[in-house]
Amino acid sequence: MTRQLEISRLKKRFGGLVAVKDVSFSLEPGEIVGLLGSNGSGKTTVLNMISGALPSDDGKVVFRGIDLTGMKPHQIANHGVARTFQLVRPLPTLTVAENVLISFAFGRYRHWGKEAERLVEEKLEFVGLAGRGGERVGNLTYIDQKRMELARALASEPSLLLLDEWLAGLNPTELRIGIDLVRHLQGAGITILLVEHIMEAVRALCTRCIVMNAGEIIASGVSDDVLTRPEVIQAYLGDDHA
Repeated sequence: MTRQLEISRLKKRFGGLVAVKDVSFSLEPGEIVGLLGSNGSGKTTVLNMISGALPSDDGKVVFRGIDLTGMKPHQIANHGVARTFQLVRPLPTLTVAENVLISFAFGRYRHWGKEAERLVEEKLEFVGLAGRGGERVGNLTYIDQKRMELARALASEPSLLLLDEWLAGLNPTELRIGIDLVRHLQGAGITILLVEHIMEAVRALCTRCIVMNAGEIIASGVSDDVLTRPEVIQAYLGDDHA
């Protein structure tokens, strides 16, 4: 079986700073894998290189057997890779439905007209915003803005979804809703690479974890094992907790 994603010796430098150094890992179809690390460890930079937002300085990104290295973001999206961002970036003058409709109109399969409207409603219902397409984005609560952003990502009809701290900032009730929604995505056959700091979510969702520190992978494996390793605890909490 072809791996869903294979990263080989990925590198990124910003001037004298090596942000990502020789990062290699792979994802199997249907997995939820956590990409973890403290702030500045290189996680989002890796996501940016996978999605094409940043060019890599070296290494390869192969998705379902296709070499994505060097492609533009829209080309990578057209192959079935979507992402969310740490900060929600809605188009504030548009309605919720219009925000999602744009992704369908200019996404992977270019849906228009009545078909696109039907698909928008389908995605909004999937994320828990059924019947709210006519609302202005500014009227949404924080978790509902997150839901809308997820609906936009799903409108590109991906098979790989990169979630960059999508669960951050949610209260405990919202967090449980968010975890259930991510599980629902997996049930729909989507492979997920999850960048997250909330350990409750990581333990609930991720069968495997990859942990970065200072641009390098320091641990990788089954979540319950990786999250108890001294080097991982030290990378997150410091020497006093290791």
